[in-house]
Amino acid sequence: MKTRAFLRRSMLALLFLCCVATVNAQTFSDVMASADWNVFFPHRFNPDDRTGAGTLPTTAAKDFYSYSNFATAVSRMANIKIISERRCGTNAYRLTRVDKTTGASIVIRTDADFNISTNMIITETIDYATFAGDGDLTVRKRELMAFLANISQETTGGWPTAPGGQYAWGLYFREEVGYEGTTNIGYRDETNTTYPPAPGKSYHGRGPIQLSYNYNYGQASEFIFGDKNVLLANPEKVIQDGVIAFETGIWFWMAQQYPKPSCHDVMIPGKFTPTAEQLAIGLKPGFGATVNVINGGVECGGTTENTKVLSRIGHYQRYTTLKQVSLELDGGNNSANCGCANMGRFSIDAAECSKVTSLRFSSPANGILNVTSLSPVTLTVAKNDPRNEISQVYITINGQTTAGTSAQFTPTAYKSYTARAAGARTGKDSVVSTITFAVYNTATMEGCSYLPVWDASKIYETAGTIVLYNSVVYRNQWWAGAADIPGSNTTWAVVGTCTGNGGNGGGNGESCGTVAGWAIGSIYVSGNQAAYNGKIYKARWWTQGERPDLNSADGQVWQFISNCPSSAARIGVNTAIAGNATEKVIVYPNPVAGSTLQLTVNANTQEKLLISLLDVKTGQPVLQKVYTPGSKSAQKIQLDISHVPNGVWILKVSTERAEQIGTTKVVRIQ
Repeated sequence: MKTRAFLRRSMLALLFLCCVATVNAQTFSDVMASADWNVFFPHRFNPDDRTGAGTLPTTAAKDFYSYSNFATAVSRMANIKIISERRCGTNAYRLTRVDKTTGASIVIRTDADFNISTNMIITETIDYATFAGDGDLTVRKRELMAFLANISQETTGGWPTAPGGQYAWGLYFREEVGYEGTTNIGYRDETNTTYPPAPGKSYHGRGPIQLSYNYNYGQASEFIFGDKNVLLANPEKVIQDGVIAFETGIWFWMAQQYPKPSCHDVMIPGKFTPTAEQLAIGLKPGFGATVNVINGGVECGGTTENTKVLSRIGHYQRYTTLKQVSLELDGGNNSANCGCANMGRFSIDAAECSKVTSLRFSSPANGILNVTSLSPVTLTVAKNDPRNEISQVYITINGQTTAGTSAQFTPTAYKSYTARAAGARTGKDSVVSTITFAVYNTATMEGCSYLPVWDASKIYETAGTIVLYNSVVYRNQWWAGAADIPGSNTTWAVVGTCTGNGGNGGGNGESCGTVAGWAIGSIYVSGNQAAYNGKIYKARWWTQGERPDLNSADGQVWQFISNCPSSAARIGVNTAIAGNATEKVIVYPNPVAGSTLQLTVNANTQEKLLISLLDVKTGQPVLQKVYTPGSKSAQKIQLDISHVPNGVWILKVSTERAEQIGTTKVVRIQ
């Protein structure tokens, strides 16, 4: 028995050592050794031999595409990790670059649509150490052969009868033919403001992947250096430093470009699983998919294989043969399965969000929990589980965890809280969603300092959204964009000022006879009156929370009627008051049932006026007219609204220099 136990322990120890040895053996040199390099690339770039005779560079400085430069690039890129956040159903990204050595992180890209979209965020970590480092040794070698085959096609100097064979001429060119040794300038996208071209710089194809255009130089620079301007300002670095050149190729290979997956993912079994729709148009993992990712619009989708694709496959066959690995992911060696003829294009899946297992807090909404007392409230979580993966949902707040999609919670103070929802999945990581929200007293404004701060990069589509800006609480009356800075126009109405943890905007106004005092939580519609601090105001349109004395200027929600008279009983709620003749924009009739809207614009200007009728929810114009004033006096204008649907609209008048004159709400009825 002791002998058997000893043998078992010995065998286990031996097995453990073998496993450790196997893991340790799988270094990059096992995937590609330096001794292989000259065999793979006997005609690589040599500044002393541009005839293709096969003379290798004589010094390390001249060996631009050296094994050492490639191995160094692989090592450097392995130090980078990207946290990719993408709005489902879109290609809107926020990318964070993490230096794995120092732990330093920086957001290198935030698409405008990322902040606008409310779609769920899909988060993924892209570790650049997995380049030729994912899976077993066979998988790693096959991926690298696919990478080398594609960059060889981009840089080949071979032809059908070339010495050594057509596919032994990879990495021959360092930059695009027609630009090498010249001062030619090209590939400049002058319209790109995110990655603008530097004066006098050319962004033609350079390096193993033939990096082209300023927007690609900028993106590669962000990944490699954490700064887009390094390569934008000096694109020639890509042909001055072989390590940087190879880094640009690795960047492109690993980068996701939804709806396309990365080239890396389509070469690793199980990384890319085509949907039923993708399978139906011939999309499948493997070498052909890498071509589709790289240049599918030009080389893929035909009834017969493109000649460039055949050349890519030729390089791939040569390299896999040298490395003794199969062409296909499943072990097959049929080159006919490595192309992309009859393969459709990758396209955005509009239904993607419905297919992703996820959780989101449906309450509280907009980062605010509006209350009038510290009483129990309910948090709720919406679950999207198309494959029935989630076995249980847990909500955690203030250290307490509740099972289920709703949980009661009693706030202890008016402040900020963070709640976490986790959906447990058998055999998979839990799906997690968090929300940070302010508990805010709508009557006293306690907790106002914890309200969400106005974000210039965000679009506020829903009217009634509360934000804090410069210690003032605002509520948007309609769609608000980046140009609608709170306090700069009438888009944002003032709720009250916020001092410390409370404010001075809450409480009821004093009544004036039969006119009730204004209340912060009450809803007022057009024509309703309210009293505040000895004055009477009338609502021009629907409002809730906009304090009358702070929102009664031209074009704002409240119209000042009169001071509260000593005989207050004479002022009733439904008293009809004429419009203020000093308003900048006056429309009539309003509501309007006909096809013509009359408006008077009181503007001391002879500039052209842009008259826009805007959708309340989106802020987008449904009707616009340019009007040239005949004088500096009040302008009488007729607007044809026969094609405008019934509903509530915002009429906006501004000058041709985009200076706003005034806005008012218009109601279109039958």
